[in-house]
Amino acid sequence: MNRLVTQLVLPLVAATALAILVHLRWPADGFFLNLAAGFVGSLVTVGYIDWILRRHERERWKEADSRIQARLSKLASVTITEIRTSLGYGTEVFDRVAMGTGSAEVMRKEVLRVAIHVLSPTAEARIAALDQEQWRSFAANLQRASAECGVLLDRFGHRLEPEMIAVVLDLQQHLESAQTFWRVFPDVAGVPVAQLPKMKGSPEEMQAAWCGLAARDIRRVLELSTMLSVETSDVSM
Repeated sequence: MNRLVTQLVLPLVAATALAILVHLRWPADGFFLNLAAGFVGSLVTVGYIDWILRRHERERWKEADSRIQARLSKLASVTITEIRTSLGYGTEVFDRVAMGTGSAEVMRKEVLRVAIHVLSPTAEARIAALDQEQWRSFAANLQRASAECGVLLDRFGHRLEPEMIAVVLDLQQHLESAQTFWRVFPDVAGVPVAQLPKMKGSPEEMQAAWCGLAARDIRRVLELSTMLSVETSDVSM
């Protein structure tokens, strides 16, 4: 649509305006006014044809697009689940009534509620409490979610709106960033304070600072996952 506006619609609008201006200064027996009317007719024709083609394209891709949106919504839910289990939360954090309704929409909203109101506020404390093995599992879970972002973009990026692509890219970036502490300092992440290696400055402060950075990324991942789930739900509706 942007290309159509730039290459065709805008020149026609400019030509129409120019023809009207010339007519006002030099009537020429209505020649330029008729010319402007012709340009307007062309605009209407172009707009109508573009609308028809776009409607046909939407109908042709309707079923495929709905499945792509379902994959994106699943990515959001799986990412939240990976974080929930990595931080040591079980199913007790969910409302039993909501999860027992059998409604996919109600359960989806409950998962989002847990992400924003349970996981996000406690992310830093939970990450700081991870031991080395838990950090290993945590990083592996995040990497799986990041890889899925890449798969979706590679396979279906041409069918996604730019805003949606930006959300998925940001999600992938923060999933990768949250792993940095473990990838760079596996001998510090999750190590008990008494066993931290000697280094310049305070190893405890360094460990706390990196946990804080990871928590910030995780909070952003949860926020983006919620956005992704809500947007795909709105599209499907």
